[in-house]
Amino acid sequence: MKKFFELFTLLFLSCSISLFSQNFAKKGTVELGGTLGFNSTTQVSNGEAADESSTTIFFNPYFGYFFINSLEVGIIPTFSSSSFGDQSQNNFGVLLAPAYNFDLGNCWYPFIEGRVGYNTSSQDDGDDETEDPSFSGLAWGFRGGVKAQVGNNALVNVGVFYNNVTMNPENWEGDRNGQNVFGIEAGVAIFLY
Repeated sequence: MKKFFELFTLLFLSCSISLFSQNFAKKGTVELGGTLGFNSTTQVSNGEAADESSTTIFFNPYFGYFFINSLEVGIIPTFSSSSFGDQSQNNFGVLLAPAYNFDLGNCWYPFIEGRVGYNTSSQDDGDDETEDPSFSGLAWGFRGGVKAQVGNNALVNVGVFYNNVTMNPENWEGDRNGQNVFGIEAGVAIFLY
């Protein structure tokens, strides 16, 4: 934890006395990066949340474009694959992520971001005699945090997020199945203008 605070202090000081122009969050800018994060996931089955949660570490790429100053629209593709013995599961999703980046006139850019998209999951139980289930549904959420411009074309960011993921089987008529995901994340990006 001490190293984290030392790194943050160094970033704060270098950003605060930066001689580089603050040129992020301008119309026409492209942001390319990703975040590494930690989250806590609570399963939801037929409208009832589980008593216990699981924890996950993840990486999500990010592609964003500024249509006007401060207003960015991003795309976050998600993919994960897991296996256990003969069983496997593949998850894929795409989130559209409009964000507003507050230009404070220095190298700090607080931001708020909405997320909405679609996700699917397919499972293979390892048994050729049975039909493998698939799940899909709407995903939505939000994220907020701060981005810091480092140098001419780099960003470091940290934030908190919530995602509401629906994963219903085909022809499901009950209440929502899926996940409620709360987490923190940090990332790096480059931007081109």
